[in-house]
Amino acid sequence: MTPEISSYERLLEVEARQRQDPFWGRVHRQLDEIEAAAPTTSAEVLRLLDSTSPDTGFFHGGIDRELLGSLTIAGWEVTEYNAAYYWTAQHPATGESLEYIEGDVYNRTDR
Repeated sequence: MTPEISSYERLLEVEARQRQDPFWGRVHRQLDEIEAAAPTTSAEVLRLLDSTSPDTGFFHGGIDRELLGSLTIAGWEVTEYNAAYYWTAQHPATGESLEYIEGDVYNRTDR
């Protein structure tokens, strides 16, 4: 009899395989960096997403981990959630805001 593998163990296996892939491994590293650095400004988040602009960036979603989850771990709060592809978040200490629309990430602090 084969021991049953939990859904969580399957997720860990998938993530381990993804981390070996150059593209998805980079996405995981970006999320790891956001969680570890706990950025407090939109510009810092965008820099960690390898953006050259302090106002816009792009995040390649599509894996089990998502940008919003990593931002939440880093201390950001969801201010509006319409769908997994459209939400806003704000850092409570700085008031900095981000908007996420289908992969595009915008600094919405001054809106």
